[in-house]
Amino acid sequence: MKFGMPNLVECEALLDCALLAKKLSIDFIEINMSFPDYAPGAFDVNSAKEIAEKYGLFYTIHADEALNPFDFNPRVSECYFEVMRDTLKVAKEIGARVVNLHLQKGIYVTLPGKVILLTDVYREKYLSIVRSFIGMCEKELSGTDIKIAIENVDSNAFTSSQLEALELFLKSECFALTLDTGHECKLKYSDSHIFEKYPEKILHMHLHDCDITGPHIPLGEGEVKINEKLRELCGDTCLIEVKTIDGLIKSVDYLKRKGMIL
Repeated sequence: MKFGMPNLVECEALLDCALLAKKLSIDFIEINMSFPDYAPGAFDVNSAKEIAEKYGLFYTIHADEALNPFDFNPRVSECYFEVMRDTLKVAKEIGARVVNLHLQKGIYVTLPGKVILLTDVYREKYLSIVRSFIGMCEKELSGTDIKIAIENVDSNAFTSSQLEALELFLKSECFALTLDTGHECKLKYSDSHIFEKYPEKILHMHLHDCDITGPHIPLGEGEVKINEKLRELCGDTCLIEVKTIDGLIKSVDYLKRKGMIL
């Protein structure tokens, strides 16, 4: 199994991340394209490749967290399609194995006593855009081994329309799942049925602990059963998704003490 770290706010540049990764014997860095330095067009691909070679690292990518190709405004949707094309181009250029993707629940309308999602009301329109997005990704990734891994988020459980969309995504060889352990815990395992239904699709993991204060705390300091979760991973890329250098050091130390990492 390969363990990774996110690009951290405390690390001013990718090189700083690489130096920390080398020090902690971490295998890869997950580049979050929401950060301005890593946005398509700003990201120095050649420098990233040189850093990876020098320090014996590889990369995964976290697609922009605001990415919503399924917006009902066609101009907005096409903009996000183009952002995803750019993201996949970068993935190919730097040899990233995984592109992690959030599904946005989209716009909702608050009525007396209930909330209605537009993706549920206009389900067929939504699913039509999903099919187009899948087709675009398949075309862009043709001839590569790159997987787009859909992550469970902690803001909401997968919605009814998203569950239907997941059926379409996971029929494609280009798509897989990211199991986020802290998000799963925070939502009291309400999305676990998806991972139980598609265990072979769990190709990437965001590993972090969670307690009553929330997720993204160091491993071993919360409620997540780390050993148990790691056994669910079918792929070999596991991101230690804590947000501070101190939390990363503590998490690596935990994994070493438990004999999970050298």
